[in-house]
Amino acid sequence: MIANIPTHLYAWAIAIQTASKKENFDCILVPSEIADMATKKHGDAVKVGTAVSQGDFNKLTIKQLQKLAQNNSITVALTKKDYIQLLKPHEPDVDLDHLQGVELKYLIKKQKISSLRSKEELIRHIKQKLRKNE
Repeated sequence: MIANIPTHLYAWAIAIQTASKKENFDCILVPSEIADMATKKHGDAVKVGTAVSQGDFNKLTIKQLQKLAQNNSITVALTKKDYIQLLKPHEPDVDLDHLQGVELKYLIKKQKISSLRSKEELIRHIKQKLRKNE
């Protein structure tokens, strides 16, 4: 099996080289594209850093907020406690604290509640976390 590895690697390298010469091949990046990606990533990091230092999180996209939340150990997905808080106004007659599984999923689907935190919730949780760290 070891004797076959160089042959396979050589064949793989030839296949990539051949494929990269085709017009529709977009897997291999040229150095300028990599530099552009790095510049964009650095710009995003600066934008997030500026927003955090100024406390103006509304300028950030939901993806940037999600990444910031994850970096601060804040879950992006809603927890059972979050679902119960969101369902209470809509289902006052139901004992939500004891619901599990299919019944809880049914109510979540019925009320069309997302499985991810909203932008406002993420901002609120991030601000709380930053206050605790001060």
